[in-house]
Amino acid sequence: MRREPDSRPVGRSAGYRVPVGLVVILLLSLGMLQSGCGTGGLAVKKDVWEAQDEFERRQAGLSEKVLRLESRITTLEEDISAIRRAIDELSGQLSDVDSEFSRGLEAVRAGQEQLGIELENRIRSVDQRRESDREDLLDRLDIVLEEVASENRRLREEMDAIRAAMASGGTHTVERGETLASIAADYGVTVSEIAAANDIDNPNLISVGQELVIPR
Repeated sequence: MRREPDSRPVGRSAGYRVPVGLVVILLLSLGMLQSGCGTGGLAVKKDVWEAQDEFERRQAGLSEKVLRLESRITTLEEDISAIRRAIDELSGQLSDVDSEFSRGLEAVRAGQEQLGIELENRIRSVDQRRESDREDLLDRLDIVLEEVASENRRLREEMDAIRAAMASGGTHTVERGETLASIAADYGVTVSEIAAANDIDNPNLISVGQELVIPR
């Protein structure tokens, strides 16, 4: 029974190794050829040729596999290099993003501080304006109250005079064609008394429908 040649792993750096079984077969075949065995030698020679053909086929197949493996390794190395370049590029981009984020965060903090200062200044300005408006409003209210008080005193004096006049006399509604003199003559009083009771500065200026207080 013929043994198959051993196959050993093939690497890029180790090169190609001849199977040990094939070497043994070759050595035995050469020994038999040198001993001159006749017909048996021819059979052995045929076996050697077949073994050699098998060896060459295996060697060709292994060489092809080695080439494919080398091609795959080269492709993988290129892919690894591309991945490393992509990782380096992403790392750079990430560093840029971190830097940009840090600058943006710093800008936001600075903006918040500036906004806080502006709001504080506005609040202070509003408070000052409110205090100023409050003082101005109080001054205006004092003036208005003084005017109202003065008007109330004047109205009270007029009401007192009217009440006094009504208590001592009556009232008269001016009709068309009447004068202060004719009205005074009708009631038996003087023009000056009627004018004083009604706060009339010019006795000649009375109007139709005007209500006059007639003193007694």
